[in-house]
Amino acid sequence: MNPTEKFSSRLAWTSVTILTLVSILSFADRQIPSIMIGELSADLLLNDTQIGLISGTLFAIFFGIASVLFGWLADKANRRTVLILAILGWSILTGLCGLAQQFWDLAIYRTGVGIGEAALGPIAYSVLAGFFPKERLPLALGVLGTAPFLGSAVTAWGGAALLTDFSIIKIYLGPLSDLANWRLTFFTFGLMGLIVALTVKILPIPERKAGATSEKISLVPYLKIAWKFLLLMFLGVTITGLVGYAVLMWGIEILLRVHEIPKTVGGKYFALFNVIFGIGGSLGAGIIASNFIKKGILNAHLRLAAFMVILIWLSLFPFALSDNISLSLMGLAGMILFMSCGPGLYGSAIQNASPEELRGRTASFYFISANVIGFALGPFSLGFLNDYIFNAKNGYDETGIRYSVFWLGFILYPIAVVSFFKASQLFLPLQREVEDTS
Repeated sequence: MNPTEKFSSRLAWTSVTILTLVSILSFADRQIPSIMIGELSADLLLNDTQIGLISGTLFAIFFGIASVLFGWLADKANRRTVLILAILGWSILTGLCGLAQQFWDLAIYRTGVGIGEAALGPIAYSVLAGFFPKERLPLALGVLGTAPFLGSAVTAWGGAALLTDFSIIKIYLGPLSDLANWRLTFFTFGLMGLIVALTVKILPIPERKAGATSEKISLVPYLKIAWKFLLLMFLGVTITGLVGYAVLMWGIEILLRVHEIPKTVGGKYFALFNVIFGIGGSLGAGIIASNFIKKGILNAHLRLAAFMVILIWLSLFPFALSDNISLSLMGLAGMILFMSCGPGLYGSAIQNASPEELRGRTASFYFISANVIGFALGPFSLGFLNDYIFNAKNGYDETGIRYSVFWLGFILYPIAVVSFFKASQLFLPLQREVEDTS
């Protein structure tokens, strides 16, 4: 039985709703260090490179290692149970971040958060690809793809508000009221996760077709026919993830250092843009790709992906280089709009080119490229460039951060455009070959 035959609109969209909620929590937790760079630097004596390590590199390395395990579990085990345990684990560790006394405390806890969050992507993609037929999957993953931007908005707006003014809540906290606001912010987000974990108890899970766990085509033979396509996809996804996470992690700080916008104001701009343009881009790209696929343009998601990266590259110029705050904000809005188009397009292309029994593992490879390499190197690379290239020794003040983000995107984005375009040419033959073996 294929996804079209077993499609249930109510169950399918219930799964999208719950998984999107969990994903919002995941990305909110992931972005927390972005709003407390100054506080962590002051209290724990961290520099920009160390901030990049705890927010990106260390988190992502262990995220990637765990993704391989969770990708296998998504294909073999009870996906609901695995996801509930993962959410409980990463939420407890998020709360423990509030107890950190030095860099290594925070590094260990954030590593644990990364391991727990690695479960979500492979399970979510496996579940949705099991519910939705090929022509509807880009829209479903487009809805799921709003989560990074909504999660960033929750962190930028809600987290920044908590970080700057906990006074209303502190009167109810007793002995905890003496703790620094950044510590209480970690506790709050950890508690939110424990609550969200309860919703996964009602997550619909599609039935696996008979024989799905026994594999008509195993991983190694599949990689032999798909490696060129996957390599191009992972190169493009890695690059867009690397620069995208750098912007999401450092965006508020760029506005603060370059344009001297207060953190709360910068957080509101960032949150507003993520909500409006993040949702608009992700849903819009999913709708457009689904319509083109219904009309017979089966590689539409990848052709759209290449075009969107060109638009991101163009938006980078005013965001990074303009001294006019309005033009810079317009550039940021454009970057968020077009970056948000990507996850649903990339994810649906990879899932549609994968046999059902391997979807969890191919999804884990996708998340490794986006998160292990992209998230690991993105925030860290920008922090490294700030500390060692565009620094006071070389004649730059704190506004040198604009050149860090500019050169990162200016050089890398054109490579992603070529990768997605080449992948679009390989997609149709691969999809036909996979369908012939299923």
